[in-house]
Amino acid sequence: MAATELPNLVELWDWTLGPGDRHGSEAHSKGTKELLQVRQGSVTVEVGDESFVLEEGDAMSFPGDVAHAYANEGMEPARFSLAVFEPGAGSGHGAEVTGA
Repeated sequence: MAATELPNLVELWDWTLGPGDRHGSEAHSKGTKELLQVRQGSVTVEVGDESFVLEEGDAMSFPGDVAHAYANEGMEPARFSLAVFEPGAGSGHGAEVTGA
């Protein structure tokens, strides 16, 4: 939806996952934090070896510098807002992003 300029990147996302959908993410650069709020349905958030089930209205913050994933294990669409803060993303300390 929106993002700030580098070097301290903040991204704002509006996600919808269909029933059975899952999105996995590799670890972002050191110090990355994520904030997530479920707006509809239920979302399972996997952070490292831990798993959290969030229902509509629930929110959590978690480190984005470890492998993580978002999943909809329910039978209805799930919608959530996600903010990602990645400090120093444009300073050459993070992973290089290449386009396809």
